[in-house]
Amino acid sequence: MMNQERKRMFYIDATALQNYLDIEVMTNTEFDFKRVDRLYGVDNHELNYDWIEKLGLGVVRTSYFNDYFIYNATYDNLINESTRIGLYYQLTHPEYDDKELDRWIFGDKDGINYLLELVGEHGLLVVSKLKEIYRQKKGNVIKFPIQKK
Repeated sequence: MMNQERKRMFYIDATALQNYLDIEVMTNTEFDFKRVDRLYGVDNHELNYDWIEKLGLGVVRTSYFNDYFIYNATYDNLINESTRIGLYYQLTHPEYDDKELDRWIFGDKDGINYLLELVGEHGLLVVSKLKEIYRQKKGNVIKFPIQKK
């Protein structure tokens, strides 16, 4: 299903839980409860640590529940954080069709420049992979003939 909704991804308010969660960092990143507002989870998903690292994200495990969550390891603003999480989901779920992300990144050169700056040294790889994902989706579009009156 090409246009499935992103129902398997969710976030929890890390600031409300900081006194209740015992966190173990699973990546080579820093984790600071004072700077992390949200933890993101994806149901029924094997974490892709390669993309997590390339996108400036990190992973923590809650010791009590043994749940894994993704967080923004760069501690930048909410727009950048949301973009990083959206990129991760699209790259790890190529069947999902994030049209907003497609329009935002590939709508004009500013989008690609933003992405290249956001992701840094891995920017070209991310752009290339996203182009491949979106090109495959556009190649599967079925055009219906126009009815003549």
